[in-house]
Amino acid sequence: MNNQHRFQNIDIMRGLLMIIMAIDHCYLFFYQTHYAETWDSSIPNYGSYAVFFIRWISNICAPGFALLMGMSMSFSLSKNSNNFDIRPKIYFFLKRGFVLIVLQQLLDLPSLLFNLDSLDKWPPFRGGILYALGASLIFCSLFIKVYPIVQVYIGTAIVFINYFITSTVLTQASSNTFLNLLFIPGSNNWVSVNYPAFPWIGITMIGLGIRKVNFLKAGLNFLLIFILLRFINYGDYNHKYLSGFINYLAVSKYPPSLAYLILNIGVLSLLFWMISKFEKSNIFKPLIVFGQTSLFFYFAHIYTFILMSKFVPHSFPLINMYLLWLIGLSILFPICKNYLDLKSQGSKTSIWRYF
Repeated sequence: MNNQHRFQNIDIMRGLLMIIMAIDHCYLFFYQTHYAETWDSSIPNYGSYAVFFIRWISNICAPGFALLMGMSMSFSLSKNSNNFDIRPKIYFFLKRGFVLIVLQQLLDLPSLLFNLDSLDKWPPFRGGILYALGASLIFCSLFIKVYPIVQVYIGTAIVFINYFITSTVLTQASSNTFLNLLFIPGSNNWVSVNYPAFPWIGITMIGLGIRKVNFLKAGLNFLLIFILLRFINYGDYNHKYLSGFINYLAVSKYPPSLAYLILNIGVLSLLFWMISKFEKSNIFKPLIVFGQTSLFFYFAHIYTFILMSKFVPHSFPLINMYLLWLIGLSILFPICKNYLDLKSQGSKTSIWRYF
């Protein structure tokens, strides 16, 4: 697979993850409910299989974004010769990482302006998914000269070390800023973090080290490992499999457990394999647009669904939510397409490269 196809498939995959993520956020804004599978509590009561599936399928998004970011870094470097000066790339990755962290702090500001009474409760630093991805980009940019197999080993070690720490040492909630930023979710007067950076750095590092992978075999192997983990009841913090379909598939996301990562990387691998088989299909063209404008889409879809939620009641059939989700995507597509056209007109040194 050449670099053009690699980047196209990454764009398709990223676009698919964006619209899947939008389902979960659509449910949040329309029903004013969001489930959190945390390491220090039991699995939530989702209420129905349909609601659980919305949450479960959206769980592939965060590890997918981290993995694809590492893969994008890798492929952008591999297209250059060995004599290529790699320092500009490193500087670009570092700067974009800081841009993502700054944008995380700005994400909620428009909605905050409509609720000024909450300003006194607003911590200076927010640690959401953009923070985790930005921190991962900064950290991994320092290792781009390392051999790919070493990158994979480092990433895998980080994932296992994080799970060991959070399952044996940091087993209770804490408001310690350092622990919240790196290992476990939490908040205090200074930070509010639900995506501690350390485990996501590991996933990005693994993506950075990936070169040639049989995604079908990888996906099946990861799913078999997940089944083994469920059989021995290991890899998912306080969640022990007892019985039932939901209990079997539900996994801890905050921070990501071993079971969570293995299950979702397995699903991601199979999806990537399917995309590679049908990459020339016209059905993927909208996904390419969303994938190439993913950061813009991330901001735009949140405020699109927030505005839409103001005009509908917060109790209606779930099937109607899917219809509203599709309406939202149809609104977002031309907006993202126009933004992509604007971005493509910029120079190679344009500030739009960071967005």
